[in-house]
Amino acid sequence: MYLRVFREDIIEGVMKATSVISQKAGAAYLRTLWLKAENDRLEILSTDSNIEFIGRYSANVLETGLVGVEGKKFSDLVRKLKPGEIVLKSDKSKNVFFIQQDKRKYKVPTNEESWFPELTPFPEENLVLWSGEILKEIIDKISFSISDDDTMGSMTCLKISRGDETENAVEFCGFDIENMGLYTVKNDDVFNLVPEHGMLIPKKYIVELRKWLPPGEIELSISGDRFFVRKQDLSESISFPLSFDEFTDYHQVLNTFSNELNSSLVVNKRELMDALERILIFCTEFNKSAIFQLKEDEVIIDSTAVEAGEANEVLGGKYDGDINELVFNIKSLLEILGHFSSEEICMNLSGQVRPCKITGEDDSNYFIVTMPVEIQEETYYTEEEEE
Repeated sequence: MYLRVFREDIIEGVMKATSVISQKAGAAYLRTLWLKAENDRLEILSTDSNIEFIGRYSANVLETGLVGVEGKKFSDLVRKLKPGEIVLKSDKSKNVFFIQQDKRKYKVPTNEESWFPELTPFPEENLVLWSGEILKEIIDKISFSISDDDTMGSMTCLKISRGDETENAVEFCGFDIENMGLYTVKNDDVFNLVPEHGMLIPKKYIVELRKWLPPGEIELSISGDRFFVRKQDLSESISFPLSFDEFTDYHQVLNTFSNELNSSLVVNKRELMDALERILIFCTEFNKSAIFQLKEDEVIIDSTAVEAGEANEVLGGKYDGDINELVFNIKSLLEILGHFSSEEICMNLSGQVRPCKITGEDDSNYFIVTMPVEIQEETYYTEEEEE
C-alpha cells in the first residue's frame, strides 16, 4: 500500500472507526483498524464482531493494498497530527506501516492480513431514504427508557414496530418497567421497511448509532438479522445485528390502565423543572423524592428528606381529579420533562402508585409513562412524661 491523503479528509472517519473497536481488552484482531487503498480512495474499516463500520475517503492511491494496524495508536497519532497531507506506506516483507507528514515520520507494526474480516455489504434492494435528524431525535427521546441492565433481556432494546396501518405509522418504544417512551412517525417507506413482527435494536448499538448519525438524509436497509444505516453520499455506513428476544406487548400494558387515567394536572414545564431543580438541593444521596400536593389551581411540592433541610414550592396549574397527593423521584422526572418541547405538559394520573402518562400539546407524536414513588409513612415516637 502506498497513498497520499489529507488528514482533514480522514480524521472523523478514523475516530468513528476506532470508537467501534475494543480499546484495551479482547483479541488483537478486535482492536485492529483496517486500511484498504483502491480506486483513488482509502477505505477505513472496523468491527467488534457485531458493529461494522465502513468509511470511504478520497485519496491519491499510488499502490493498492490492505493493512491492519492497532486502532487506538493509529487514531491517537492522526488526531495529534497537523492539518495537511499524510503519506501512508506499508512494507509487507517487514510487517511495518509507515506514516509521514512533512519531516515527521512514524512506523507501527501491522497485523496479519488473514485476520481481515469480510464485512457485510450494504443491501441495495431494500434501501429507504430518511432523515438523520429525526432518527437522532427519536434516540434522544427514547434511550432513557431503555434499560442498561444486561439481565433485563429485551428491555435493553429499542423496539421498532408498525403502528396504525391506515396512516403507515411507525412506533419506536423503550420500556424498562419503571418508564415507557413511545414516539410515532408517519412514513410510508420506513413503515414498509419494518418487518411485520417489528425489530429490536440493543441499546449498546443505539448508542454507537447516535454518535455516528450525520445531519441531512441517510439511507436505511435490513438484511436477514442486520440493520444498516448509510450516508446518502455513500461515504460511510454502519451496521449491527438485531435482537430476536421477545419484547413486551406495550399496547396491552397501555390498555390495562388507560381507562384509569381519570385525574390530570396541567402545569408549565419550565416552571416545574426550575422548582424541582431547587428542591433537589435539599435532597440526600438516598432520598431524592418530592411530594406533590394537588389542588384545583395549584400544586405544592415539598422535599421529603427533611434531615437535609426543607423546601416548599407552590406552582400555578390546572388540576382535575381525586388524587390528593403523590411522590415522584426528582431526577427521573427532570430527565423526562427535558425530552418535551411543549410549553405546558399534562400529567395524566391513575393512582398514587399507578402509572402516570405525560404528554405535551406540541409533542403530539410522543408520550412517556412513568411510575410515581410509593409514599413512605414515617412515625416518630416520643416518651411521655409520667404523671
